[in-house]
Amino acid sequence: MSSRRRRNQQLDLLEALEAVEENRLEIENRIRNLFWTVCDDYSLQIKPNVNTFALSESLALYDAIKQGAFVRHFDVQELALYVAKKQLRGADGALLTSVVQLCIDEPAFAAARVERMGVADIRRRAFRDVLDSQRFFGPVEQLRESLMCRYVGEPDPAREELLPWVQKVEALAGATDTATIVETVDALYNALVDPAFEAKGGTLSQVLAVTPQELSDYRNDYSMSDEMTQAAMDAYLKNLQDELMLTLSLRPKKSRVLHAPDQGEDGQELPPPSSEDIERVHQIIVDQFGPSSLSPLEEEQVRRRLCTGAHKRCSLHFTKGLLSNPAVRSTQYLRTSMAAEKNQAYFRIKELSIYRSVSMLANMLKQVQIQSLDQDVCRSDYGQIAPTRLWKVGRSDDTKLFDVVRRRDESAFVVDVLLDSSSSQINRQPQIAVQAYIISEALSQAGIPHRVQSFYSYWDYTMVHCFRDYDDGSQENRNILQFRAFGENRDGLALRAVSEGLKERSEENKILIMLSDGRPNSLGSNRPGSRRPAPYVGEDAIKDTALEVRKLRNQGIAVLGIFVGSEENLYAEKKIFGKDFTYTTNVASFAHIVGRYLKRLMECDN
Repeated sequence: MSSRRRRNQQLDLLEALEAVEENRLEIENRIRNLFWTVCDDYSLQIKPNVNTFALSESLALYDAIKQGAFVRHFDVQELALYVAKKQLRGADGALLTSVVQLCIDEPAFAAARVERMGVADIRRRAFRDVLDSQRFFGPVEQLRESLMCRYVGEPDPAREELLPWVQKVEALAGATDTATIVETVDALYNALVDPAFEAKGGTLSQVLAVTPQELSDYRNDYSMSDEMTQAAMDAYLKNLQDELMLTLSLRPKKSRVLHAPDQGEDGQELPPPSSEDIERVHQIIVDQFGPSSLSPLEEEQVRRRLCTGAHKRCSLHFTKGLLSNPAVRSTQYLRTSMAAEKNQAYFRIKELSIYRSVSMLANMLKQVQIQSLDQDVCRSDYGQIAPTRLWKVGRSDDTKLFDVVRRRDESAFVVDVLLDSSSSQINRQPQIAVQAYIISEALSQAGIPHRVQSFYSYWDYTMVHCFRDYDDGSQENRNILQFRAFGENRDGLALRAVSEGLKERSEENKILIMLSDGRPNSLGSNRPGSRRPAPYVGEDAIKDTALEVRKLRNQGIAVLGIFVGSEENLYAEKKIFGKDFTYTTNVASFAHIVGRYLKRLMECDN
């Protein structure tokens, strides 16, 4: 490679790292939320590798998915203790860690794939990025290269003697417990790294027979107290986990048996879940996210009508939220309460400026409405005669020789505000909540009927949370401060769902305003009991959302998209909303943008 090309590559990498550094917090939160979604345990912690994200977004995301799936289905402590005991017996720590990392991948991917079908594509892109940027030395790394090549469909470069180990590692996709992984790790290390290990360090059974006391004595000074020894041991195991890429807060945990997925080869239709399974999942959704606003029959009718095409096997859940009528005081209830408290604290800090913004926006809308109450004089064939048109009598077929005074309808507008509340909005959560409140309060004061809702996806469900309905009083506007960023987002299905109520309104001018990050994204769910929808990602998701926007406009609904994502997703927002979208890097201008848009539409109608 020439020095100029190498220098250009280094400059490109520096630029990528600088760009990632500017958005570090957003990227860290995105990786954490993905990890939490997969492991389904929000008490665990992960250290997001932001620098990896700069080199390969797919690799960073797949790492989070892999870690989440492994900790959910296998015992991290059991694996870490094995590694510690193997090192005590004389194993090389760095090489043993490399073998563990290699063997973790297959069972973790198999576990994640059971519930999230889109993981396969992310893994494929991640492996391609690694293969394109890395050289592989030594038998363990060459084995890793072979496994990646086989997965992405490239020629297998493995030496003949490695092929049995390729098959042995691939067989870990069927592992149901941690002990099976440990056996493969131990055999692989002894065969490829240190063939003489058993003679000097012992068999696997001898390694596992190492007692906690022996391990403590090996790691610590005899002069340490019991408490100091335990603390040192805990710190050692924690560091060991970090090296294994399982950067979680260690806690005792039983192994969970991973049942085989009820699916055949890729592309084969999965059998539908039983009605009992569906009901069980629905009850979890109710307990975790709030009771449904619809009866079971209405909910099923809506699902059959709307969950078609790209949203086949999806479900919809319309709710007033968890805090309004909690079924149980679940973890989600506590987290939603914490989000609401955070939003309310931000509201109190900004209270004066909030009420000032409400007053300005409300006055602007009222002025436009006053103009709409003016009387129009229209030509007619009855009413008050117009002398200036009498010359047409007998000379023209025009019979409209009279003027009629008509008053414009003061309730000609209805507004829907739809907020993307997926986890990508977590850094903007309080600001979005407050800006939506300003819009809602101003519309209330101006007497314009409106509804404010948010949406996010979890498992096969898309939740539509209604904070205030069209005919609610202004006291309901404070419910918007319950806004919480969580989950994924099926934008197209959310638009279908909220437009149902909007179409039924009698007002002549219907307006839908959607705030989003310009990145419709839902990996789908293969969770047992769910309907297992297909992944909703990339260009297909963008095209589907754009199609829903065009349908609404063809039906006479004005749609405005307000984009608050990163600039790299601007192309997607343009595809979705066409010319009627606004890009802002400052969420605090959300209410002002909406006010200007409403004013323009109302003046055009006048």
